[in-house]
Amino acid sequence: MYFDFEENSGGFLTKIGYIEQKVFDTEEDSDAVTDNVTDNVTDNQRRIKIIELIKINNKISTNEMAEILDVTKRTILRDIEKLKEQNKVKRIGSEKTGQWEVIL
Repeated sequence: MYFDFEENSGGFLTKIGYIEQKVFDTEEDSDAVTDNVTDNVTDNQRRIKIIELIKINNKISTNEMAEILDVTKRTILRDIEKLKEQNKVKRIGSEKTGQWEVIL
């Protein structure tokens, strides 16, 4: 909604209007919002499981994590990147011979 006031020939002109806004009026829009919220919950749960796997075996590979959690290696890499940004895990040493460390 908007209001606009103008001086006009010795008087005032007032304009009141409505700007159309996006409204979730279809089932498809509603499903998209629900899917986004569900994805965020699933991502967080998976990241917690990744931390648990690292605590059990700090030399676990991203391939092994992907297989255990039934997701792609790319998903694991994305989750680990997020965990690193949050200072929850870090990699010590090389990708091949290194190990994971959970930061408390």
